[in-house]
Amino acid sequence: MLLHQIAQKQITDFATGQGFHAVGFVPAQDATRFQAFCSWLDRGFSASMSYLQNRKEAYRNPHSVLPNCQTVIVLTLPYQGHPWTHSVIKKNQQRYLPDHKQSTIGSYASAKEDYHHWIRRKLKPLVREMQRMFPNCQSRAVVDTTPLLERDFAEQAGLGWIGKNTMLLNRRIGSYFFLCEILTQAKLSDPLEDHDHVSSRSNLSPLRTSHCGKCTACLDACPTEAFPEPYVLDANKCISYWTIEHRGPIPESIRASLGPWLFGCDVCQIVCPWNRKAQAVVSPEIQPDGVQRKSECIHWLTIEKEEFDELYRDTPFWRTGFLGMKRNALIVAVNLKLTQAIPQIARLANDPDADIKQLALWALEMSKQFPMQTG
Repeated sequence: MLLHQIAQKQITDFATGQGFHAVGFVPAQDATRFQAFCSWLDRGFSASMSYLQNRKEAYRNPHSVLPNCQTVIVLTLPYQGHPWTHSVIKKNQQRYLPDHKQSTIGSYASAKEDYHHWIRRKLKPLVREMQRMFPNCQSRAVVDTTPLLERDFAEQAGLGWIGKNTMLLNRRIGSYFFLCEILTQAKLSDPLEDHDHVSSRSNLSPLRTSHCGKCTACLDACPTEAFPEPYVLDANKCISYWTIEHRGPIPESIRASLGPWLFGCDVCQIVCPWNRKAQAVVSPEIQPDGVQRKSECIHWLTIEKEEFDELYRDTPFWRTGFLGMKRNALIVAVNLKLTQAIPQIARLANDPDADIKQLALWALEMSKQFPMQTG
């Protein structure tokens, strides 16, 4: 066994002992999908996320994040998939999501804390171990806020394949998992190496090719037709973009397409056959917490700023913000025709924020079409 393979095993054993599910190693070279990423930006598919365009060149190579980087170590952490995953209906070779009448959130947001925070904490012992093993080499832990095409490197490392919905897919755990990385100046992977070193506590096999076949379930099920072609997502049509990343009012032409989604969207994952087959392996840090409350329109319509700050400062909802969640809840209340929300909609029609007030007035007008409340 070569020295770098011994080091790989030591790192993998340490990482899985810390609760990481799978570990893969890949040389720090130009991302294989960098040109595709540039084309995606040029086509305007990043919507208002100008930070992607502004630091486009940084995504080319990990050296922009860590100078003289030699190896990208990619790690996975599964989370609980959306509960609707097992309610998918298959008919005439197509997969359908039942017409759910309750509001909901993206499953990754169901944990108590924003994944960026606890993943960074979880990576710290591994970085210290890397520094002990390679005292003359710098190592840096990164999550998805760093300019790194992490799914590209995860695929190269043998941890899965990029599906037609642009998610990384794995035969054992589907697509419900987080990615994180350690960039290191230690050389731990040969450019021509066959990635048989991929390891995990569930005996994950290395993957080199797509296993999507002719399946187009994710493309067909997208309620906004956000995939102009396989492997390409147009953020301008993506529910997750509108409910999480977009700032300010949501155009009226978009509102109905949000359906029941208060925050994020899992439709393209819910209908994926690989997620129905996935083995449930969930890290303790990602156990769902207060999901029912977080998924209720009334909660977001009634919550006050002080309570929001107290409950959600370190959660994914902080990115969207207090007013953003109010905005989303008003739209979803209209989409689901929630008669019980009318008093709160009427109250928000006098909100001091001009955008919320205008949206609430629209929702109040739309509420005339809600079913009559009886009893």
